[in-house]
Amino acid sequence: MNNAGYGVPGTFTESDWQVHQASLDVMLNSVTELTWRLLPGMQARRRGFVVNVASLAGLVPSSARHTLYGATKAFLIKFSESLAMENLDTGVAVSALCPGFTYSEFHDVTGVREQVSQMPSWMWMEADEVVRFGIDSVTRQPPRVIAVPGRANRFIAMLAHKLPQRLAQRMTQKESRRWRKQD
Repeated sequence: MNNAGYGVPGTFTESDWQVHQASLDVMLNSVTELTWRLLPGMQARRRGFVVNVASLAGLVPSSARHTLYGATKAFLIKFSESLAMENLDTGVAVSALCPGFTYSEFHDVTGVREQVSQMPSWMWMEADEVVRFGIDSVTRQPPRVIAVPGRANRFIAMLAHKLPQRLAQRMTQKESRRWRKQD
């Protein structure tokens, strides 16, 4: 599993470019390069799995104050979709795992633990559940190219896909105000 990531809190212009560049190096370049380096060996063996850990954030309208996070996760989803199509006949399965809120140190590192701890428990998943779902998704026949663990997360993804874009954006904007630091 390619699982590299962190959020840069605050508005886009609050952080120096070097901070954003470092984030892009971890969130995009490292995942893309690692896949590029390992995929030929898998193709040669005619077996293997690539699981890119994206996020539900890549499937819903992006929220303010974590500007690059959703955008980079959307890239990972599209990257995984393309790789999956390219590898249909190679024996290599590719999946984008798109978890929602997962108990981990992620929210401590980004400094939003206090805010997100107020969210309802039904929105959260345990890390081992997410990992198990990701492995099951890429190893099943046919593999799930976009794997969204948890009923609540699948409902949110479906809602974001079905609602008119302006309405989905307004709903995301309203909810993100509740859960993001507004300094």
